[in-house]
Amino acid sequence: MRKFAITLLAFAGFWLTASLVLAASPEIIEGAKKEGEVVWYGGGSSEIDEILGKNFSKKYPFLQAKKFRIQSQRLLIRFEAESKAGKHVTDIVRTTDWYIDIFKKKGLLLKYESPERKFFPNELKDPDGHYTALYKFLHALAYNTKLVRKQDLPRSYDDLLDPKWKDNLGVEDAAYVWFVNLLKIKGEAQGIEYMKKLARQNVSLRSGTTFLANLVATGEIPLVLDLYAYNVERLKQKGAPIDWHVLEPAIVHTVVGGISKNAPHPNAAKLFMDYLLSEEGQKAYLSESLEPARTGIDAPWVPKGIKLHINNPEIGDKVGYYQKLFGEIFGPGPG
Repeated sequence: MRKFAITLLAFAGFWLTASLVLAASPEIIEGAKKEGEVVWYGGGSSEIDEILGKNFSKKYPFLQAKKFRIQSQRLLIRFEAESKAGKHVTDIVRTTDWYIDIFKKKGLLLKYESPERKFFPNELKDPDGHYTALYKFLHALAYNTKLVRKQDLPRSYDDLLDPKWKDNLGVEDAAYVWFVNLLKIKGEAQGIEYMKKLARQNVSLRSGTTFLANLVATGEIPLVLDLYAYNVERLKQKGAPIDWHVLEPAIVHTVVGGISKNAPHPNAAKLFMDYLLSEEGQKAYLSESLEPARTGIDAPWVPKGIKLHINNPEIGDKVGYYQKLFGEIFGPGPG
């Protein structure tokens, strides 16, 4: 009997802890019921957003999630214009990490310490509570397995300067995250010199990561300097002669979510943000072959123990400078 009582007490303690972490306060839920909807802006996959919206509405039947698809470059302009005009439409913005920090600096985001944020590493969330990473992009080399042997792959970034890679490399004409973070890894001055040497390898610039991945798969470009590992993994699983390889430290950037400071449905926004960060929400990203940001939900295709370099969101307001520098070194790319 005593053993049963202890077990029951332990279970009750677990349930209480879980409810404190996962359940929103009654005040937020009651407020959300009056609001009836949550509106969010962002790019990304329409398919997964539809899944997330439906699952969220199942959890909270009194709420409907409305998504407006807007890419990162246009998102800031629209969001800021609406805020200045006092036309507050959106509750949540989802964008890349280096854009979201601009939102924060302009005072457009609400500070919200979701109870789910405790499950996210410090480097994947704003220390002030304005935004949190939803999922990660691991940057990697992509190579044609018929043209490049695994044992011949570069083992360091400097190995890419080997003469054997001349005329055999490609990169997207907008690979700014890769470019900036490699400068940070090497140090700005040394990084710029490195990029100039790399450009002398006659790197082929192409538009679009999907297009580049297909060029690798068909053998037109043996090795691409920067693609998302998950995109390559998808092609690989379909039988294409393509694989990916990371150089350490491997560059990682994130897609993050934040709540508008002037959210018209603030309680619904908090519930939706809690859901996106929850174990259920994060597993939805995993089911669509994305790498969740939450600790303990690992993408099976990502090897453990890789040394990572996490993109710093604070470089966001210098994007224009780095875009110009990239163009000066590698050229304007295809017309």
